[in-house]
Amino acid sequence: MFARAFPVDQAAPSPIPSARLQRISQPEPSSRSRGVGLWPSCSNRNGGSLLAVPEGANREEANQEEERRARLLADLRARIAGLERHDRHHAHSAGPHTAFEPSTQTARAPAAAPSWTLGVPEIDHRLAGGLNAAALHEVKGEGGGTSAGDWAAALGFALRLTLRRLNAREFRFAGAPARILWCWPSALARELGRPYGHGLTYLGLASSSCLFVETARVGETLWAMEEGLKSQSLALVIGVLPEVALTPARRLSLAAAGSLTPCLIVTDPRAPAAGSTATRWRVGARKSAPHPFEASAPGTPRYAVALERCREGALTIEASSLVVEWSDETHRFRVASRLAHRAPAPRRAGLGAG
Repeated sequence: MFARAFPVDQAAPSPIPSARLQRISQPEPSSRSRGVGLWPSCSNRNGGSLLAVPEGANREEANQEEERRARLLADLRARIAGLERHDRHHAHSAGPHTAFEPSTQTARAPAAAPSWTLGVPEIDHRLAGGLNAAALHEVKGEGGGTSAGDWAAALGFALRLTLRRLNAREFRFAGAPARILWCWPSALARELGRPYGHGLTYLGLASSSCLFVETARVGETLWAMEEGLKSQSLALVIGVLPEVALTPARRLSLAAAGSLTPCLIVTDPRAPAAGSTATRWRVGARKSAPHPFEASAPGTPRYAVALERCREGALTIEASSLVVEWSDETHRFRVASRLAHRAPAPRRAGLGAG
C-alpha cells in the first residue's frame, strides 16, 4: 500500500526550535539544552520516546506522588495496628469470636462455656468433670444400623444430653431464650420420622426453643450446622447425618471451639467414626426399669452407654461401658438401680468345706 515506510523515530518538523527540544530514544545526561531537560513520558513500539516533557516538572510530580504514597502507607499501618490492639483487647474481655460477624453478635455470646455433665459420677469423673462444652461430640447406635431401634436409642440419648445442656445454665442472649438447632437431610427425616412436638414437651424440651433445618443434601446440612455455630447465639447444634468426613468434622470442631458452643452429631452406626471429636458414644436400648406403681407399665428408659473415645482423659473398662437410666423428675442420668454399687454376692455356708 505504501511505497516507502518511514522509521518512527525519523525527525519531523516541530514548531518548537530544535535548540530547545530534541527527540531521543533513551534519556541521557547530555540531553539538555539551555537548562531544560527532556524526559520521555512513554515509549513507542520501537522503544523511542513519543513526547518530550520537561524533566524538572516530571521529577517534582514524582516526588509529590512518592510522598503521598508514604503518607498513605503510614496511615494504613497506624490503622492496622490500632485494629489489632482493639481485637486483642476485645478477645481478652469478651472471649473468642469469628472474624465474619459484627461486634453485636459477639456481645451476645456467653463469656465462658458452662459445665455439661451427665449426672453420673462414674462417667463424669472420666470426662474430667463433664463434657467439653466447646467441642464436637459423636453418638452412634450400638447395633448394625439395620433397625430403627439403633437410631432411636442414639437419638433418645442425644435429646437427653440436650436437656442436660439446657439445665446446666440459664442461656440468655439479649433477653431471648436459648435455641437448639437441629439439622439433617430430608432422606433421613423421611426414614426416621420427624420430631414430635408433644413428645419433646413431655421430655422437657419446649418445641418453641428448637429450630429444625431440613436440607436436600448432606453438604447443605453441614453448612447450616457450621453457620449456626458461628452465630454464637445457640445453646447447642445437633446434626443427624449418615456420616461426617474428616474435613467437615474438623471445620465443625473449630467452629464449636471458636464460639464456645457444643456440637452433637448422630451418625449411622455402620459408618466410620468421625474425626476431631472430643468424645464418641456407642448407645443401645435396654429393658426399661419396672414402674413403681404399675408392674405392666414401662418405667424409666435405660441405655447401655459405651464411651469409645475421650480426648480429655483415659478410658478404663469399668467406666467405659455402663447401663444408665434417665430420671424424668430430676432430668439426669444415673446408674441403673440394680447395678449401682452392687456388693459381691455372699458366699454360701459350707462352700469349700471338707
